Parts: sequence; structure tokens; C-alpha cells
Amino acid sequence: MKNITKIFVFLLLCGCSAIKKEIVDCPKLTSPKEASETIVKSENNMPVYIGIRGVQSYCTSNKKDTNIELSVNIRAIRKDTNAEDYVPVNISIVALDNAKKEYDRDSYSYSQFMLKNSRMVDRTTQFNLNVPRDGEILIGIK
Repeated sequence: MKNITKIFVFLLLCGCSAIKKEIVDCPKLTSPKEASETIVKSENNMPVYIGIRGVQSYCTSNKKDTNIELSVNIRAIRKDTNAEDYVPVNISIVALDNAKKEYDRDSYSYSQFMLKNSRMVDRTTQFNLNVPRDGEILIGIK
């Protein structure tokens, strides 16, 4: 019985070492000015500024490409804070190969809640996609 337990523990530990991912430098990530900020109309038809406030990335290698995990912070700012409101937010992340052709895409849409008397709200959204080793990433909002 002890030998079976030892073998099981050994196999478990060997299997876990194979799961480790190699951390690599992330590919180039850009956002054109016109895609990094915009003014949208809220549910109450009020103008609201939406902008990318920050991006954090974590990249690991698999056999043929790079897996990237992104954390994107979006900030919503408005002038009129007299009422609660919802603001539509659409985020897209696109991986391009070296020929500038789309390789992978991840998109997310949601309504940003703006509490009464709240001028500014930040929200972080997580993304995951694959990028060719010589590729790049574009991020944009609308």
C-alpha cells in the first residue's frame, strides 16, 4: 500500500511539472488614438467619455504561438451626475500575424453603471487570446 501511495505521489508531482508554462515577453500591443477613447451616449442620452486607462499583460508560450492574458481598465467620465445612468462599452482585442491578417479576436460588450453623484467609474475586464510569435495586438473601444 505504501509503494502505491509513493508511486501515485511521484506521478502526480511529475505531471505537475509538465503543466508549468514558459513565461515570455508579450508581443507589441497598440491602440490607435481614435480607438483608445471616444464619447458615447448613455441610456439617458447624455454624453460620456470612455477611455482605456491601463492594460496589464501576462504572456506564456505554447508550441506554436503566445497566449496572452490581458487586464484592460476602462474609465467612464461624465459631467451631469444628477441621475443614475448606464453607458454602453464595447471592447475588442485583435491578434494580427506578421502579414497584418487577423489571427484571433476577443470582444466584450457591457453597460457601465453610473451611480447618481458619481462623475467617474473604472472597470477592469479580462481577455485571453493567442498571438503568433511574430504578431502584434490591437485594442480598441467604441
